[in-house]
Amino acid sequence: MYRWVIYIGLPVLIILPFVVIRKGKKDKPHVKAANASYVMDNPSFKRRIIIYKIMRVLAFVGLWGAIAFCFIMISRPVEVKTYSETLRNRDIFLCMDISGSMDELNYEICDDLKEIVNGLDGERFGITIFCGKSVVLVPLTTDYDYVLSEIDRLKDSFQSGLSTFWYTDFDYESYYYTYAGTLSDYGSSLIGDGLASCLFDFPGLKEDSERSRLIILSTDNEVIGEQFVDVTEATDLCQKYGVKVFALAPQYVENESSFKRDIEKTGGGFYKISNKSNLEKIIEDIGQTDSSDIEEIKTSIIDRPKLFFYILVICAGVYFIFGRKVKL
Repeated sequence: MYRWVIYIGLPVLIILPFVVIRKGKKDKPHVKAANASYVMDNPSFKRRIIIYKIMRVLAFVGLWGAIAFCFIMISRPVEVKTYSETLRNRDIFLCMDISGSMDELNYEICDDLKEIVNGLDGERFGITIFCGKSVVLVPLTTDYDYVLSEIDRLKDSFQSGLSTFWYTDFDYESYYYTYAGTLSDYGSSLIGDGLASCLFDFPGLKEDSERSRLIILSTDNEVIGEQFVDVTEATDLCQKYGVKVFALAPQYVENESSFKRDIEKTGGGFYKISNKSNLEKIIEDIGQTDSSDIEEIKTSIIDRPKLFFYILVICAGVYFIFGRKVKL
């Protein structure tokens, strides 16, 4: 990553042998001795001289190698991989009305929503929840494990809502998980606001009109409070930007005929969740919505310091062992 470190290190490594050789040739204080030929010719002495020279060379190699691999480590060795990934050109947002009247329906559909997620292959999936306000719980992502874990948390929260506060083991934290940030003084179950907010959570909504987008909306259309945008206006916006809405509803739906008409004009569908076959039909219809494959080129940079670090440690160890022996 930092090649300039190598450019600095090369001259240092080239000069270092000459510095060590010059230091070795430099005169040192010594005592003259006469008739030393006997010692010089002694096999034991000759063997020790050879051992000394070998240790000196090993000490220098260790020092040189340690400095060299220090420069390599500082330059940050990496492996660069370029690969292509095929993505489905489709975005799906789950938009859930989490008011108390929807706990039972939301709890029932969680497992089926997980089935939808498990059937995705490259599509981006996100989750928004709303009551008085809308919150993006999961931005659009292809991390399906994370999406599934959040659906499990939502299911636990809805299950707590179906329980009673009088239970001694009531899970308050799980119950209030869906209400964090979604409560408002304007009212609750503001469907139009929730749907419109979800619509504009799609990135590149205005710029990238070619991308297929759809919203899975779970609600009973029972509005309590004052909406800034009603359902008709919200679905008009969805229709304008080519976003299909698939509404999942319980048996009773407020103003069912007009609500159904608003949903279906987006090109999506309206479904009452009364049996398993309806859910299977929803999954089938969602799977048949328009999508295309796009090839995305990605580059990943992976640090690879391990081998060079091991060699650095070995070189430093060799230098410290033999350098002390020969006082290099």
